Amino acid sequence: MRDTRRPTVSGTAPDLIFTGGPVLTMDPARPRAEALAVHAGTIGAVGGRDEVLALRGPRTEVVDLGGRALLPGFVEAHGHPTMMALAVAPPAVDVRPFTVPTGAGVDARIRAAVAAAPGEPVCAYGIDPLLQRDLPIPTRQALDALCPGAPLVVVSNSGHAAWANTAALRAAGITRDTPDPAGARFLRDADGEPTGEAHEGGAVEALLWVVAGDRVRPERLAASLDWAYAEHARVGITTAADMSTEPSFVPALRAAAARPDAALRVRSYLIGTPELAADPDRRVPFPGHAPAEELFGVSGIKLWAEGTAFQGTIATSFPFLDSAATRAMEAIRCAHAPMNHTPEQLAELVVAFTAQGYPMACHVHGDVTFEAVLDAYAKAGADDPGRLRAMRPRMEHCGAVTPDQYRRAAELGATVSLFMDHIRWWGDVLADDLFGAEITDRWMAVRSAWDAGHRVSLHNDGVCSPTDPLSSVATALTRRTPASGRVHGTTEVLTLDEALRAVTTNPAWQLHLDGEIGTLRPGMRADLTVLARDPYTVPPGLLPDEAAVTATYLGGRPTWTE
Repeated sequence: MRDTRRPTVSGTAPDLIFTGGPVLTMDPARPRAEALAVHAGTIGAVGGRDEVLALRGPRTEVVDLGGRALLPGFVEAHGHPTMMALAVAPPAVDVRPFTVPTGAGVDARIRAAVAAAPGEPVCAYGIDPLLQRDLPIPTRQALDALCPGAPLVVVSNSGHAAWANTAALRAAGITRDTPDPAGARFLRDADGEPTGEAHEGGAVEALLWVVAGDRVRPERLAASLDWAYAEHARVGITTAADMSTEPSFVPALRAAAARPDAALRVRSYLIGTPELAADPDRRVPFPGHAPAEELFGVSGIKLWAEGTAFQGTIATSFPFLDSAATRAMEAIRCAHAPMNHTPEQLAELVVAFTAQGYPMACHVHGDVTFEAVLDAYAKAGADDPGRLRAMRPRMEHCGAVTPDQYRRAAELGATVSLFMDHIRWWGDVLADDLFGAEITDRWMAVRSAWDAGHRVSLHNDGVCSPTDPLSSVATALTRRTPASGRVHGTTEVLTLDEALRAVTTNPAWQLHLDGEIGTLRPGMRADLTVLARDPYTVPPGLLPDEAAVTATYLGGRPTWTE
């Protein structure tokens, strides 16, 4: 192993040297340094200021950090850059609560979009009645009144539900005789007619294709991907998992990676369906993990084992509260909601994809569903537990998981990624409207996961919350809902060291890139994030503001500067 306590000379002068601020390496052998040198996209030296500056040549650019901090580029373990491009890239109708905080504002924005393009399909992404309190849950009749002559689809902020008007249902060919897609459903009235509401992947996608329009044309998609990648670079992200890539979009993602100014490294998890598992003609073979120098690669398969707490569609061992919010979503009937697949179906899919070589990632919140996913992983690894462990199968989000379940997952070799900002944005909703204080205090139990032996990562889930790793870090340290100042679960916090590893080193390991990114040591890719201040000198709750990202480098190339 290379000795990282001293500078390492690459043989030629560095292209870049960073000095003048702390270098936070995430390397236990040398957690802090004074300077870092970059040569041909990789780190050539990490060490003391004078030692590293002695390596410079006549063409070396010296970057004075001016007291700012240099860290590894952030890794978004569970993102959705493709969905960002399709759903919220300008000029999309973005109605997420972070963009439009009120129901009245949502209504006005949709009306304006319909008026601006008479007769054209309209898609509005991101409603959340739990945060947009004056927003009624859409009905087909209400959407018909808003847009009587053309398809209109409104998608929930979680992406797990959508509502369509009559024109959209007609364009999608959805009738009383349309079968539900595997793991999804079209809601129907007492007479069996579709209401316009769809739950989960295949059903939601059937509606989205109707209003996709020119968003999927190559030139439009390329521009939208550029926007989405730039949004990641702006918050210090250099690598992101694309956690539900439609296989037909793989060529567009490869093309985006080939651009000389590409701002993001992407690793896709393809949408797992029974058809993809069973039909060789539709299978995208798993080629093995691409090296970091390749900016696009396929990392595995993503399954939605269940839905979301915010639609009442997760399987838990405890009930939802009887509240106005749960009555509106009919969640009190979902205390033990059915999973998207039966445990047997889930195991069949996991076993099939694992046998094909794909590492797995399963979306799961409820403790009942988590147990079923663990059983599926155990079955997939029954004949060769070591092979399963080497594939690093993943569990995504993990809202209601118990300490015992985290321990069992670690024993199987599964790894977890937590949607920490659930607490930041919905902590009060979870406590007051959905589950009560006791459940909320252990929602996203990150301390329990860490102590069970997991290399935990934190994520923002792409469009479902603002993409910002520093926000995830702050929430992991405080578990505070900024809007009210309330704290949910004081015992389930991380230290700053741990939280920073959860957005750098640990997600790099989950993506099988740990030998190349996520740590600042010689030989690693020069993926770098510059923060306005040393995060160790900033109050935890103020990290996103006072230690904000000021520059991002991908392989030593600047992708964003303040």
